[in-house]
Amino acid sequence: MKNIPLSLINELIPSWLDNKTADSSIVLSSRVRYARNLSGYPFPNRASQSELQQVFEMINQAIHDQKNLRSILSESAPVSIDKLTELQAEFLLERHLISPDFVQKSASRKNLKSTKEVRVRGVFINVGETISVMINEEDHLRMQVIMPGFNFKQGFEQLNQLDNNLESMLCYAYSPRYGYLTACPSNIGTGLRASVLIHLPALVLTREIEKVLRAVWQIHFMVRGLYGEGTETKGYFFQVSNTLSLGQSEDEIIEGIEKITQELIAYEEKSRDYLLTNMKSEIEDKIFRAYALLNSARLLTSEEALNLLATVRLGVATQIIRETSLNTLNKIMILLRPANLQIFYNQKMTPGERDEKRASLIRQILSEQKN
Repeated sequence: MKNIPLSLINELIPSWLDNKTADSSIVLSSRVRYARNLSGYPFPNRASQSELQQVFEMINQAIHDQKNLRSILSESAPVSIDKLTELQAEFLLERHLISPDFVQKSASRKNLKSTKEVRVRGVFINVGETISVMINEEDHLRMQVIMPGFNFKQGFEQLNQLDNNLESMLCYAYSPRYGYLTACPSNIGTGLRASVLIHLPALVLTREIEKVLRAVWQIHFMVRGLYGEGTETKGYFFQVSNTLSLGQSEDEIIEGIEKITQELIAYEEKSRDYLLTNMKSEIEDKIFRAYALLNSARLLTSEEALNLLATVRLGVATQIIRETSLNTLNKIMILLRPANLQIFYNQKMTPGERDEKRASLIRQILSEQKN
């Protein structure tokens, strides 16, 4: 099977996965997101197609007319979600650029017969894939910034800049009493959601994870899977976010997520020390078995590959494995997903074909890392 140039692989990886921060072995990314709606228009779930189209065109025009917005979004044009294939929509979801809800709404719209081509849902994405702006998801506007590692401060600064520029062009739905009005009550107020994508294998392996997550829930933070709401936890990856926006300032929300992230990092580091001190042989065996499988397997499902990568990731973080890097594993983690794999190879595949291509690509990347 012909090898793919690593330069091409690097070009296809989001810049937020190029993680060189101090806590990169535990924290993959920090994400901040605003929910906003336009005054005078119903929320998307209650709006007519005509109203959704008007909202789409107003936001699209605002971004087109505002020089700062065009610069922030790399002069990109909106991707019309309604015109994407199912594979293309899944590709964006796997890269954390759109939500599962957006994919489902896109699929349901394709089943509707229409005599007129209209654009009602779209997303703007900047070149590095650190910024995306969804139009007519659950709210009229969902704008997000994803930063590598533990870096909420810089992400929040960029999000504020984006929001201020949009607000100068649009009239947001706002209540002096409640703040920004949103479709979901939990977002009313600042409309700010902050979340961290974090890798906690040692807490899982020491069976401390349930106790730690219960403590997180008790202080009103939510724990979800790799792709957010409605997704399962896989590969020891967790997404932790604030649950409420009303009654807290933006600074308080950011301080809260930073504090809980620091605590989770400390718990995970303590558990890693415990494993290396008290269960070193068992952990080394688990890690080397996972690494051997990734280097030799001919068929790998996406879930199996993710779980093996997550185990090897612990090995790299604890210097048990030295032949590869965290950034290499991060790249593989994106490419192994079903839609990304098919887009990468530019061909539609059966599940069996994907398993073969996935295993081959992983072997190639790990092999070239050693050379």
